[in-house]
Amino acid sequence: MSLNHVAGDPGRWTRATLTERLAVYEDLGIGFDGVFDDLAARGWLTEDGGAMTLTEAGEAGRLRARERNLRVHRQLHEGVDTADFVTTVNVLRRMVANLGGNGDLPE
Repeated sequence: MSLNHVAGDPGRWTRATLTERLAVYEDLGIGFDGVFDDLAARGWLTEDGGAMTLTEAGEAGRLRARERNLRVHRQLHEGVDTADFVTTVNVLRRMVANLGGNGDLPE
């Protein structure tokens, strides 16, 4: 997600604004600064005046991840009717909420 946001609006995102945007998806206690540091160390993003931009290597990595995710998505849905999939997701969301978790999907 970090790569998609930065790629979608180069130079807009700072660590603080992107952390705020992604915090709703994070429930494992992962520190975003560590993620951003790792991406910078790999040469996938640069920061200029605090604003992040993907490098050519970062864009290539983002596209590889996108293709891998599309393959997994197709495999996951193989032989599963869309209505059944939606029902399953909604049931799982209800079960999470029943156990005290947040069953809402992030916007």
